[in-house]
Amino acid sequence: MSDTSSSSKTHLPKGSACMNCRRRKIKCDGLRPVCSPCSSSDAFRDCEYVERGTSSKTQALEAQIAVLENRIQELEQQTDFSQFHHFHDSQSPTDPFSFQLHEIILRSFLHHCSEIGFFLDQARFADSATLPNVMKPSAALLSTAYLWGIHLSDSGEILAYEEVFLARALQSTAQELSSSHPQRIIQCIQAEVLLAHYFFRKARMLEGRYHTCSAVSLVLSARLHKIRSVEGGGPSVLPPPTDYIEEGERIKAFWTVFILDNCWTTADGSPSNFLCTSPDSRIDLPWPLDTQIQFPRNYQTSHTIQRFLANQNEDHGTSALALHAKASVLFEQASRVGSRFRLGMPQQEASRFFASFTSMERVIQRFIESLSSVQVTLASNAPSPSFMTHILAHASMIQLHAPFLSRNPASRGRILSHSRAAIQVLGNVNVSSTPFLDSFIGVLWGIIAEILIKESRSSTSASESTRLLGEVMALMSAAGPQSPFINAQLDKIRHLHAGSMNQ
Repeated sequence: MSDTSSSSKTHLPKGSACMNCRRRKIKCDGLRPVCSPCSSSDAFRDCEYVERGTSSKTQALEAQIAVLENRIQELEQQTDFSQFHHFHDSQSPTDPFSFQLHEIILRSFLHHCSEIGFFLDQARFADSATLPNVMKPSAALLSTAYLWGIHLSDSGEILAYEEVFLARALQSTAQELSSSHPQRIIQCIQAEVLLAHYFFRKARMLEGRYHTCSAVSLVLSARLHKIRSVEGGGPSVLPPPTDYIEEGERIKAFWTVFILDNCWTTADGSPSNFLCTSPDSRIDLPWPLDTQIQFPRNYQTSHTIQRFLANQNEDHGTSALALHAKASVLFEQASRVGSRFRLGMPQQEASRFFASFTSMERVIQRFIESLSSVQVTLASNAPSPSFMTHILAHASMIQLHAPFLSRNPASRGRILSHSRAAIQVLGNVNVSSTPFLDSFIGVLWGIIAEILIKESRSSTSASESTRLLGEVMALMSAAGPQSPFINAQLDKIRHLHAGSMNQ
């Protein structure tokens, strides 16, 4: 592959290139903190180096573990755990205030749990939380549920326990797989997902990635990606599900983790942890169904992602979670395709690129058109998972056309059209009064805002781009106080906007 930058004249010792250039298989000039190829790329803004002789995955994992262990140790030193044990264990009938407090916290969690990756059956979880200790959810799951319930509370008395429960959630999740709880694997996956969402919301990205990777490892080792595979599921560490609800929980567990990984790995330019490079790693389970629907007894499937991208007819895949998963596939795939474009590509490579580009554009457009026929109306004053599905779909088209913003009028029109549509999705929502928004919306708003900043320099559409940019920044400003991550994204956009105004 060719590289048009001056880095082609620079010879670096083997292993000295940044991680993005290694993944993209292009020449790196080794400039720090940001090399030339990364600085000129819209998709790879985070330029990272690793020391020679060290595996990047190993180094990253060790760094993540070290950060978590240090954080847990700090919290243990700062926190009086006697408060936690008193709070957690005092649920007896003689302590009605404590029981009431637990009810308030769980209710706070359950009110928003579907928006933070809770895939377990809510009714069963709520019932089991009040059962005797042997029948309760695992310590890891309860601790993370309480952590979120506390975090979303508007009571100062309850919020005072947030650091306590964060430390407890980290401890219990780390120990969960060695426990004897009968549901320890699935409930540990759930705890990891909740922790990942929590850390991303707090803009603690390294810890969010760590818990995402842990959840990915668990769903793959449990072979959840092979449920109802035509080739059989193979040996599993899980016993057969007791009923269709438990099977549904496992299917939803996989797709929830899949969405989490697809979105956040794409956001930071790292490769997906779901690399379907062999029959054993291929995703063969069905799309998730709504809670009260079950699959026919002998239903089997295979090549789930490939069939979706090839537009092969499907009998299932219209639940809110299934559509969210499909939108995440499009976002990941469109971002990868768009990032492969380079000026001066050899003819054969350019032909392959534009074939992929055209195919992806058709899939995205077809998916967006299908949403109105299978999803409930978006005329609501509060966001729901369906909002993320719509915005992800529009962001997919933007990512696909982004390399051609200044080169192709048709692409510019597509970008403006889908930016407008993505902004209108939340037109009926009072963001400032909404207690919870998926933090990943900050990434999507950031993508839209960055491209509108570039487009606002164009004399042909500067007025509309500036207006749309103002709307995006207003949404981010309204959501910023509730999410440190969204607030950090807004600061970045303000900095970029100020810089563009001075040029």
